[in-house]
Amino acid sequence: MSDGTVPMVARSLPGLPSRLRGRVVLTFATVILVTCVVAAALLLTNALHERQHIRERVLETAIALSFGFDQEVAAGNSLLKGLSSSPALKSGDAKAFYDQLKATPIPDGSWLILQDLDGQVANTLRPFGAALPRHRDFPTYPEAINRVRERGWTVSGRMASLVKPGTTIIALSLRINHDDGTMKGFITTVLSQDRLGAILGGQDVAEGSTRGLYDRKLQPIVTTRGAETSSRIPMPGALAARLAANGSETVEGFIEDVDERGVPVLVAYRSSGATNWTTVVAVPLSLVNAPVTGVLRQMAGMAAFLLLAGGAAALFTARQVEQPLRTLSDQVAGAKRQVNELSGQLLALQEEERQRIARELHDSTAQHLVAANLGLSGLEGAVVATPASRSAFAEIERQLGEALRELRIFTYLLHPPNLAKDGLQATLRDFAEGFAGRAGLVARIRIPEEVDELPLDLQRAILRVVQEALTNVHRHAGASHVSVNARIMSGRLIVRIRDNGHGMAGAVRPDGPIRLGVGVVGMRARLEQFGGDLMIRSGRSGTCVVALVPVTRAGRALPRAGRLRMQWLSDPTEADGEVRS
Repeated sequence: MSDGTVPMVARSLPGLPSRLRGRVVLTFATVILVTCVVAAALLLTNALHERQHIRERVLETAIALSFGFDQEVAAGNSLLKGLSSSPALKSGDAKAFYDQLKATPIPDGSWLILQDLDGQVANTLRPFGAALPRHRDFPTYPEAINRVRERGWTVSGRMASLVKPGTTIIALSLRINHDDGTMKGFITTVLSQDRLGAILGGQDVAEGSTRGLYDRKLQPIVTTRGAETSSRIPMPGALAARLAANGSETVEGFIEDVDERGVPVLVAYRSSGATNWTTVVAVPLSLVNAPVTGVLRQMAGMAAFLLLAGGAAALFTARQVEQPLRTLSDQVAGAKRQVNELSGQLLALQEEERQRIARELHDSTAQHLVAANLGLSGLEGAVVATPASRSAFAEIERQLGEALRELRIFTYLLHPPNLAKDGLQATLRDFAEGFAGRAGLVARIRIPEEVDELPLDLQRAILRVVQEALTNVHRHAGASHVSVNARIMSGRLIVRIRDNGHGMAGAVRPDGPIRLGVGVVGMRARLEQFGGDLMIRSGRSGTCVVALVPVTRAGRALPRAGRLRMQWLSDPTEADGEVRS
């Protein structure tokens, strides 16, 4: 330069005084540490959310299994009640009733027994007239008979089968009476360990987990661990101590304990008041805490690496400071992508499960209901017509029809329409109208053609949000009208689902304020993948669910980084109520 001065930026870092150089290194190290702490906080927050999700999934699995066993027992009860009205049984024709038992469809691994007060009269595992066990052959028979006599309907604890040696069974028994009301005997349907094990195997759990079903004395009925099914794995001691004083109430929850192998486990359980059975899912704590421990290890290594790299960079050139920070940013973004990918995988699994359930309900359960209705119609002509019988037949037909209607509604809600073929506009319109027709609602649908230009994955997410919202309307709202409106304005896709039901705020709950279920969480998770959000407004005049996703002019969803915080879209026609987001 003309004045002979030298710019300060031209000096090299090694030429700085050692004291100043040390301060540069210390300052840079401090910045790196603060950055690591912030990144660790973000990653740890996501890891804690993931761990909480794992805990919730374990409890949901235990509850689903418990409901499955309750339904199995309820189905057995209904079957026995139907058999108890058999004319052959009432007339005392044991052979004819045995033939009827043999012809009765029952689950694989089950069988039926007719018993009087002395022992078994007919057993579908043996030919009629063959030698059968007597009650005195069972050490606890007085207690069992007294339970049937006093309660009329009982579920036994686990016991060994004398007719099918080596098999652990559960007996469901229904009392039958003489004409004078005294106990004549009872009908029993037997559930084997294999049948109950098949129900346990119907829910997927993490590798190394244990699933178990325990009777009212907290003894194992059937347990599974990996590919092994047995009745030898005991209930965790801390859970047994907690349930010993519970009585016959339905309870559910978590407890941390050590299993019989000495492995620390998270135990999710549900004790059913209907059957006095307890369903347990025990997952190793190492699997539950894996997201948190993984993040801590990752951040420890990352912090050590960045400190070393940052110190070396500060000693050579200040410009090299950017590289470690860029690496850290990429790692944080990669971790977030991993969380998003996991959320997508979980939603995909939910889609597959919904399709499987819909197929099972449509192809199996619905056909059984139709067959039951046809069988009832055939039976009506064979029974002596009285006002009471005609009323009973009419009530049963009404209940079967209502059950079939409900089943078809939920099958329709679960089954995914052909979105790729018909487009979002036609699919939403047809789905909402079909749902309204099946549920007996008046529907108003307004969907613009522009929604068909959105990306297919965003269309699918919007469809699932609408499906979940309509499912909640059917289950909880008690509404007579529902509307589905969509529009694209100001760079945002807005979808509104409204009903005129009693609203969430009107629900009376003895356990405190309203809590949103997993369906709402799933809707929000779908929208967050596209930078969107969800808001719910509920009042005395109904509930309104609004989904908002930012989109570009070309119809593409903005990336997650461009997410807009959703504001409530005012509407003078809406009633005041709670707003939940």
